[in-house]
Amino acid sequence: MAQNKSLSILEVISKSSNFLEKKGVPNHKTDAEWLIAHALGCKRMDLYLRFGEILDESILGKIRALVVKRGERIPLQHILGSVHFAGIRLKCDDRALVPRHETEFLVDYVSQRITTSFSGKIADLGCGGGAIILALCNQLPDAVGVGFDKSDCALRLAKENCHSSGLSSRVSLQNFDWLENDFLPESFDLIISNPPYLSKEEWLSTEPEVKSYDPIAALVAQQNGLSDIRKIVSIAQNSLSKGGYLALEFGQKQAEHLEELLAKEFVFEIIRDQLLVRRFVFATKI
Repeated sequence: MAQNKSLSILEVISKSSNFLEKKGVPNHKTDAEWLIAHALGCKRMDLYLRFGEILDESILGKIRALVVKRGERIPLQHILGSVHFAGIRLKCDDRALVPRHETEFLVDYVSQRITTSFSGKIADLGCGGGAIILALCNQLPDAVGVGFDKSDCALRLAKENCHSSGLSSRVSLQNFDWLENDFLPESFDLIISNPPYLSKEEWLSTEPEVKSYDPIAALVAQQNGLSDIRKIVSIAQNSLSKGGYLALEFGQKQAEHLEELLAKEFVFEIIRDQLLVRRFVFATKI
């Protein structure tokens, strides 16, 4: 964004959006608005009531620095330092995967399906920064949960989010590598996961924000993206209580594999995301 003595908020949005578009940033206008609102300390929608407001050079410099970072394809959530996910605000940095909008859909679907009266134990396998387990326990006031992850860095971030969300009394965190274990430490009533499901080739084609800043271990799985999913289904067979639930996010063209894996010990349904892609499975252990 070129330096100017004074610009209106509307002009800054336009210039910032054009700059980000040239850098190949998806959702460049929305991202520009988020960055400007962050610099001004206001809500993004408040900008629409302040279009004519003239900004001085000091705030323009602050906005310019943020926009340049986004132009370098640093994830928006890392620049802002947080993300809103399924009703809670979470700290977000490169210690864990940036929570995805489609995963919010899974959380909301599960909480509606099992209803707010659910009082069982939830396991989040590969919890990362804690988004899924914290959002679910926030929506299910009688549930308790454990977030499992093999990354100590991710668990430290999850602990910070657990504390800030006020859920430390109902959510605990444990180091766990499912590739080295066939059972969870205890039985659970719901196991949920957004596991690694990309092949290496799929990962290589992702946007720079993903390839350069999200931990590859949270994205890529062996056996054409299926190895972790297979292991999680096996663990669910061993560690879910009878009648317990398994909820998973998975990749495109993997639905038939899930159906084969679940056929013997689960009744299940495959759920489409907002783009009508078969993206999730919700299963009940027989």
